[in-house]
Amino acid sequence: MPSADSTPSSSLFQRFFAFIGYLIFSIVLAAAVLELGAFGIWTLSHGARPNRQEKLGSASPAYADFPWAAEFWKEEAQRRKLHNGGYVPFRIWGTPEFHGKYVNNDKYQFGVVRRNIDNLSADCKNQPITDIWMFGGSTLYGSGVPDWATISSLLATELNKTPKRCVAITNFGTEAYNSNQELLLLLEQLKAGRRPDVVILYDGVNDSYTGVYQPGIATAHMQYTQISARVESKLVGKLEFLRHSYALQLARRLALSKQKQDPEAMEAETKLKAVQTLDNYEANLRMVRALAGIYHFQVYAFWQPSLAYGSKPIVPYEAELIRVDANSPDGSALKPMRFAYQEAERRAAANSDFVFLGNILDSEQEPLYLDEWHLGPKGNELIAHAIANKLPAIFASSTSAQ
Repeated sequence: MPSADSTPSSSLFQRFFAFIGYLIFSIVLAAAVLELGAFGIWTLSHGARPNRQEKLGSASPAYADFPWAAEFWKEEAQRRKLHNGGYVPFRIWGTPEFHGKYVNNDKYQFGVVRRNIDNLSADCKNQPITDIWMFGGSTLYGSGVPDWATISSLLATELNKTPKRCVAITNFGTEAYNSNQELLLLLEQLKAGRRPDVVILYDGVNDSYTGVYQPGIATAHMQYTQISARVESKLVGKLEFLRHSYALQLARRLALSKQKQDPEAMEAETKLKAVQTLDNYEANLRMVRALAGIYHFQVYAFWQPSLAYGSKPIVPYEAELIRVDANSPDGSALKPMRFAYQEAERRAAANSDFVFLGNILDSEQEPLYLDEWHLGPKGNELIAHAIANKLPAIFASSTSAQ
């Protein structure tokens, strides 16, 4: 039998852990009630937050005429669960290998890249091939479109329409990359002994986003704050999963509304960040052109369109994308990015270092956008056509060798 003096301590021990269990249960219950209440308030005041698949554009009318769209978006949702290709030195992340009916990321000696549909003619088996490398973020990679509808595939198809012209494109586009990471990727390929005939850079959105919005640093990369917090073992990095809760989003929204900020000072700061963003972008272009002089390839750079800029007639779906952006708990991204686009347009006109396509869709009446940044197949076709019209040197190089 237990001794008489062990019963009170055992009972105290049990009461202590019962109290701890009750406390944890109460905290979890309170958090659930708080999150449910925040969800109700957020939905009433801002409307339902789009889920991840909708944000990728599955609800976009840009896919209304494609009977295979539902099957494609189901596959795209599966691909997105891979997130990225794991840690890559210096570039932080890469492209994950994936194979499906509509989307394929193929592994080669030089890494994993999105499959490109070149549509080379049979005559190209006995002809020199112009090797084009394209670099960009998710818009070039082709988030939200099948392999055949990426900008690089559509560009190759258009360039290869001319008899006996043989152009092969490697799509080095990587989701969430900006020009800083693209320069590193190009350097890696050149150091490995690989050589292109032409390099095409397609940027704008990601450089603007990181430069003037989050984190607001021209030399940074996407998810800079979260990744640096994890590397530095900060508490905020360990609690990143809480960032998407409605309660914290509502709290951030309330905090932003209470802040007293001078609109003129904020605009001046954003304009300065826009200048720094374009300074950094053009510095990267100079580095690429210096490499082109050493390794003997041609360079073309394009600044892409987005809902942040231009005068495209807005359809209801695109208007809803703009509304959701304006009601973001972290503040609108499109509004500050307009300053970067204004600066980009000014510089493109002044020095011709790159081609500004920010207003290329201004006359397009139909729905083109999947979200604030990405275009559907029709939009990508328009971009590919615009790029092709700016590449006369490719025609000369591919035909002169014949």
